[in-house]
Amino acid sequence: MKKPYRKRYISFEIISDSKFDENSIEKSIKNSMKELFGAFGLSEANPRILSELTKENRFVLQIDHRYVQKAKVAMGYIKEINKKQVILKTLKVYGTLKKIKEVIKWVK
Repeated sequence: MKKPYRKRYISFEIISDSKFDENSIEKSIKNSMKELFGAFGLSEANPRILSELTKENRFVLQIDHRYVQKAKVAMGYIKEINKKQVILKTLKVYGTLKKIKEVIKWVK
């Protein structure tokens, strides 16, 4: 029997002089993951940026628990978004949304 899908939440910060919208960030993440792990790996990982936890160049990525390390690797391969140089920095991995909302300072 297959184990149920368990979500993990990874907080990231984009180090860049520019500001980026949620769609361009998510597109870059999905392209990087698809390039590294293929379409099947991307669909299993099911990465999704949480809109309510996005502010300026900080965001939270929801992902399958089995793909946390792979997502971090994929983020390391992202060097530019919208043709602007970026560095993606992993801040922390969380297991629940409740804990994120308690800890993350940029969330109201």
